[in-house]
This record gives sequence, C-alpha cells and structure tokens, in this order.
Amino acid sequence: MTDADKTENPDLKPPQPPKTSGRGHPFVSEAQEGRPVCEGIIFTVVLVAALVAFCGYTWAATGLVSIAALVCGALRLILKDRSPWKVRSVPFDAFISIALGIGLLVTYFSIQLLL
Repeated sequence: MTDADKTENPDLKPPQPPKTSGRGHPFVSEAQEGRPVCEGIIFTVVLVAALVAFCGYTWAATGLVSIAALVCGALRLILKDRSPWKVRSVPFDAFISIALGIGLLVTYFSIQLLL
C-alpha cells in the first residue's frame, strides 16, 4: 500500500491473511454451519428409525433414514447457502446426502435378494 492510497482513502486496511486454526487448517465456525432445529429433526428421525428397527420393521427404518437423507440433499441443492443443513460445500453436502439415501436403499434391497 502506498502513501497515495492512504491519503485518498484513510480507512483502507491492508489485506488480511485467511483465518486459520493455527495448524494451517481453514477456520471453521459453528455459526456458519447448519441450524440446531434441522439437526434436531434429523436426530429425531434417526431415533424413530432406531425404535422402528428395534420393533422388527427394518425396511421402514431404512426407508425413514433414506428419505431423510434424500430430503436433506435436495434441500441443500435447492436452497444452496440458505439451507438449514450445512457441513461443507453445496456439491459435497448434496452428493453425500443423496448417495447415502440411495446407497441405503440399494444395500437393503441387495441384502433382501440374498436372503
């Protein structure tokens, strides 16, 4: 920054380095991640699915978790940065959620075919 830049704009600050955690990792803030309400809903769905599986309805429990994952992936794709469910980038979150939803169903039905 030159002295001429300071005289034209005295509020001009030098560029700041990116925030890191001290070990070279990027700074991650919990405030930028998902909302607790959405996390609570997913926790409730998984808890209900566990109870349903315990009662012997593994197909229903698998379907509940799979549908929840697919909905989270679709929400992340549609809402992008306004999504209530955030972990990493939009493509990563959407891929992981949708792949989990499809993968659970494929795995369940492939095991059923073996039995």
